[in-house]
Amino acid sequence: MRSSPFMHYWSLSIEEQFYILFPLLILLVHRFFPGKGKALLVAFGAVAGLSVISQLYWGQVDPNRAYYATDARMFQLMAGALLAVALREFASVATRRAQALWFRRGRTLAIGGVVGYLIFGSSLISMSVSHRNLVATFLAGAMVVGLYCAPGSKVARPFALPGVVYLGKISYGTYLWHWPIILLLNTFFDARPIVVAATAGVAAMALASLSYELLETPIRRGKRLNPIPWRTVAGGLSVSVLAAVVIVEPILGSARPPAVTVSTAGGDRVMVDSEAASGLARSVPKLDYEKIDRMRGTTGEQCTPDDVTSCVRVDGDGPHVVLVGDSQARTMVPALTKLAKERGFKLSTSIALSCPWQAGLYNGRTGQADCKETRKDFYEETLAAMKADVVVLFSLARSDSSWEGVLVDEDGNSGDLHAMQLEATARTADLIEAAGAQAVFVHSVFGTEGWDREGFNPLDCLARAKDQGGCAVTPPLDRPVVDGFYETLATSRDAVHSVDFNELICPGAPYCSPILDGAVVWRNENHLTTQVWNAVRDQMWERLESSGAFEDLTFSGVASG
Repeated sequence: MRSSPFMHYWSLSIEEQFYILFPLLILLVHRFFPGKGKALLVAFGAVAGLSVISQLYWGQVDPNRAYYATDARMFQLMAGALLAVALREFASVATRRAQALWFRRGRTLAIGGVVGYLIFGSSLISMSVSHRNLVATFLAGAMVVGLYCAPGSKVARPFALPGVVYLGKISYGTYLWHWPIILLLNTFFDARPIVVAATAGVAAMALASLSYELLETPIRRGKRLNPIPWRTVAGGLSVSVLAAVVIVEPILGSARPPAVTVSTAGGDRVMVDSEAASGLARSVPKLDYEKIDRMRGTTGEQCTPDDVTSCVRVDGDGPHVVLVGDSQARTMVPALTKLAKERGFKLSTSIALSCPWQAGLYNGRTGQADCKETRKDFYEETLAAMKADVVVLFSLARSDSSWEGVLVDEDGNSGDLHAMQLEATARTADLIEAAGAQAVFVHSVFGTEGWDREGFNPLDCLARAKDQGGCAVTPPLDRPVVDGFYETLATSRDAVHSVDFNELICPGAPYCSPILDGAVVWRNENHLTTQVWNAVRDQMWERLESSGAFEDLTFSGVASG
């Protein structure tokens, strides 16, 4: 399940919906208050205020909606419209004294806006996503007003340079191009994050410049199109509607041809190709369900600062790999044990059931005592004493709204779920790097009904089903927010990497067979079997190696254990 090169296009939907509603709002205001700019200010302010309320509300209830929904993000677009009208209404001055006052205020606003945006737009200061959006919008507005009122100031001059102005013109094109370029670079090249970022930046600007000059500008200013504006608009609208109905909808709603329809255990119907369908049509083999249910892996002993050998699973002569996580990571232990013996590396584990691996983050549902006991001093003292080379971290996502208020800090306090996860994930990366090791964040692995949700029991389903298709799993379309944190940190830090194993357990998406190469995939609603990890362990190792975490590490041969 590779990342889509179009995943960042969601912002276009908000923009286009805004372009539909915004002119209607202006027409409505002018219908009842013709020629009154202040009426526009009131209307724009009211809409922006309602959008801020929506953002704050959904930020507590459903962070995904707060991030993606038009009603929760419209305030950012309305802020620009509000400033445009406000500057026209109030920024005109009649006296030199007033002009000088506006210049001084503008210079202060510009400096404060630029510096504040750089600080609050990053993760230097911890806050919720909703609050960061609001603060960033305010600071961007302050910067715009300041630059407008003090155009000749030192802070404004760099923004007036022709090259910077041109980059502004192609900025949205740069945004549209950057993500597919990053995916291509990560797919075909093994490069450091800073190299990927620099290359993608240059390539995205180059492509954005080409599309601006060869596509956007000719359409906007083409002499052949100018004499027939309404026909041009009608033609463009017709093509867009036709593409949406005839091309986009079938692509999003179906799979590769030829295709057949298969029912999944969840009750949905998914489109799968003929080759994949033949696998689903196979009958369920005779299975030892009690044995499969016991395929959970082992927790093992814990290491302490005074005893760094208790948690060793395989004592190899090669690099030292440490697996840290919860019951999800436990299922991976047998496969990693075999890999350690085959590849000759040393393997240790730190498994704490129901406990996130993030430092200072605990599961309030199961009590913090066990989690604290296991994680106490692990990252700050034990890990450094273990002389680990690579730390692999894997656990349940715990990223949907049901975990809000459940994940707590060391003092038992809860806050914004995703802000806490981001802060704890970054803190863990810092501690691992300080211990001299590389960190590998394993993306969340989905269960039978998604990421954190309880789904159908796969063993019960297989026990009743006539064929494997009756227990097929549909992979979720969304991704946990925490996976985005892993990717972001892996992109920005040389000692942090991320890997995604979902495609290994579901190679035939958009359906997932409950049995893969003779191995049952899911033991229960949200755990894989140790059997399926063993079945894909070679592909696992390929992805771990390609993550970049094992660069310059030497493997000496077969280990003992």
